[in-house]
Amino acid sequence: MAANGLKQRATAATAAGQRRAQSSTGKLGGDGEEKPAKSSAAAAAGGKGSATDKPTAAGNKRSLTFAIGGVLTLLGVVGYTFLRQPGGGSSSSSSSADVGAPAAGAPAQTPLQSVEAKRELARKGLDGLSSQDRRRKAKTLGLLTEEEVDAILEVNEKSWCLDPPATGGRGAMRLRVDTNQVSSNSPIEDYLAWAPMGPEGAARYMFSVFDGHAGYQCAEQLSVRLAPMLNESLEIAQKLAGQPGGAADGTGGSKEMVKAVQDLVRSSGLEWDQVPLALTATFIRMDQELVHGALAEFRRAQELSRMDELLGPAVSGSCGLVAVVDTAAREVVVANTGDSRALLGVRLKDGRWRAVRLSEDQTDRNPSEAARLAREHPGETPLVRGRVLGGLMPTRAFGDCRYKWPLEVQQDLFPVLLARGHRYATTPPNYATPPYVTAKPVIVKHQLSESDKFIVIASDGLYDQLSDSEVVDTVAQWFEANAARAAQGASQTLVTPDKNAATHLIRVALSTDVLGRRSDTVIRRLLAIPPPHSRRFRDDISVTVVTLNEE
Repeated sequence: MAANGLKQRATAATAAGQRRAQSSTGKLGGDGEEKPAKSSAAAAAGGKGSATDKPTAAGNKRSLTFAIGGVLTLLGVVGYTFLRQPGGGSSSSSSSADVGAPAAGAPAQTPLQSVEAKRELARKGLDGLSSQDRRRKAKTLGLLTEEEVDAILEVNEKSWCLDPPATGGRGAMRLRVDTNQVSSNSPIEDYLAWAPMGPEGAARYMFSVFDGHAGYQCAEQLSVRLAPMLNESLEIAQKLAGQPGGAADGTGGSKEMVKAVQDLVRSSGLEWDQVPLALTATFIRMDQELVHGALAEFRRAQELSRMDELLGPAVSGSCGLVAVVDTAAREVVVANTGDSRALLGVRLKDGRWRAVRLSEDQTDRNPSEAARLAREHPGETPLVRGRVLGGLMPTRAFGDCRYKWPLEVQQDLFPVLLARGHRYATTPPNYATPPYVTAKPVIVKHQLSESDKFIVIASDGLYDQLSDSEVVDTVAQWFEANAARAAQGASQTLVTPDKNAATHLIRVALSTDVLGRRSDTVIRRLLAIPPPHSRRFRDDISVTVVTLNEE
């Protein structure tokens, strides 16, 4: 299913991970220099699932939601009925565990304002402590209320449907899209984007996640610029398809993009499908613009005031996963650079669910990636302690000029960039034969069938908490619960706490400890830990769930 190392209209593009007003300097990188282990979440949550976590009526209904899978019979992914669980607050019996409860008579706060006040109080207690003492202190932090947790989970959620175009034909699918993000970094370093592909009335859509590290700038640029470039590349690839020599005459598009597509065809010697060709050319060209084009522009301008604007996205980095869903051809093509992941939820004939990967993680745990780096850098040790030159976890990424620029360029510019606050403007040890990191994606193409029910696209923060099968089972249980409720009427036992599939998935992920046990206590404590300290216990999580053929 994996093809060879194979994304203009951005009017519908969104960047849900927009920069927050409370952005701070000294942010911890996402996939960059230090990655928290999954076990840290268990350390933070302390006695998860213990007898001290007294159940409430709302908590009982939540527990039913977690246990629904395998009990309900799938009635089809149809007729969504979303009901908010009544009474989201925690009971008075747990109030003594809440962080910094306001004094009697204090002005009422919104739940999100209350969260910020509690996190600020917690931050003061954590700042200045050693790593070991911070970890110990985090275990003693009080819990957020259920209402506050709900407010965090609901503030960024979005849902919409995409009807098949009139020109899509009788078999074109209708899609439902659910997205959400919960940050750990401040500002968040993940971005989500989507856009229609092709001319007006086309049946293709792009869904993407960009997981930034060492800052948000690279991911932010990708979320805005990649969709228009992919549309341009698709147009060029379609026009070149009937031209054996790849002639540029009459193709339209920029000269740079035409050249990128033609060079890819000529250098590979392969017969390319149009979408994989366009995706690969777009990823490569986009990275060239971010890393080398911006450098050339800065040298032409010679304006120090533009240094951060031009070179910030090159110093930071980002993984990138783009899925192109063709609702008429019933096909999905996924391009992945880094360690974000796309999963397909497949319902088997016996009613069980299977998770199928539509992407390939690119880290040292991937034998083909380790072999590629060894082949490209003979006589060197490109992977040190499981990271590229000891620093970067993903082996493919956008940006990250410290693994791509020539040494003399780094020696010239890094001291200035470092002085301006770009903390990752440093040369890795044993830097001899760049580039060590590429943005060229790995492509997976899949023909959709009736048993393929949904696609989950998410940053690695989700997969730090849940396995592939747990992700698919969680979304499947959510769909089954809502479908069953729609068929059976207002049975309270089938009410789910979330009206958005991505929200429910994030809730379950952050409620699950390292042993797979689920409890509201886990999420209430994890979300109480303020940034930047929260980054030691959980990552940014960004999720898109695309339901296929939603009726």
